[in-house]
Amino acid sequence: MARRIFYRVWDNGNNFISGEEWDAIRSLQNWYNSEFFWTGGRIKFRRFVVFPNYDSVGTDTAKIREQFSELDKAGYSEEEIVNELEKKGLIVVKRGGYEDGMIASGFTRVADNEFNSFLVLDFLLKVSRIAPTATLEVLDEGNFVKTHTIRLINGDAVVKKSEVSAEVLNEVKASRRIFAVVNPNKYDGHAEFSNRVIEFNELQPHERVKVVEDWNWLGYESKVNFDFNGDDFFGFDLNQKLCHLFFI
Repeated sequence: MARRIFYRVWDNGNNFISGEEWDAIRSLQNWYNSEFFWTGGRIKFRRFVVFPNYDSVGTDTAKIREQFSELDKAGYSEEEIVNELEKKGLIVVKRGGYEDGMIASGFTRVADNEFNSFLVLDFLLKVSRIAPTATLEVLDEGNFVKTHTIRLINGDAVVKKSEVSAEVLNEVKASRRIFAVVNPNKYDGHAEFSNRVIEFNELQPHERVKVVEDWNWLGYESKVNFDFNGDDFFGFDLNQKLCHLFFI
């Protein structure tokens, strides 16, 4: 599978996202997903993962969509809509998104598209300002987030020193850059990610071995996309949008 960026807010009694804040986050998410070109996946930050209650509706899932639309037009929040449909027995709900024990969680497949990585973190940084009483934990399987893991709190980035190697920690402290600088022009016309090799069965045995051994086609080892030391010479610098960078 393609390299992913994970994000989550723990339901631990210390974090809080109001209904109004979540509606603003949903609107922002819809804007990012519709305004930009995504080659691996889109932003999928969820408070609820919803499934049809087939015991109740059978195969007529259109009924669920119709009632969702009616309640949405009537001004109900997402939480109120989900609660209402659940109460009617139309849906089965997993709260917290994709992960257990969360207020919200999600992930985006970015593969080797570092501009998509920039967009995800730009979105999450704004989310942290919309919901200032929630701590967002972020994990990047690639190298846009130089420390791989960070926490975003009301526009600040927090690095736990115990989660980072001494070499990377010293580099980030010296540069004061937690995010890589990304040149978006490199990703104009970027091919969409696929984890399938076309006509794999037609390849010669030595060609198959080469493809399977070369994990770059899965979107890992994205350092090659940067000009120098994990950064582009020119590009968008998300570090400039941070309020503060803390090490704890």
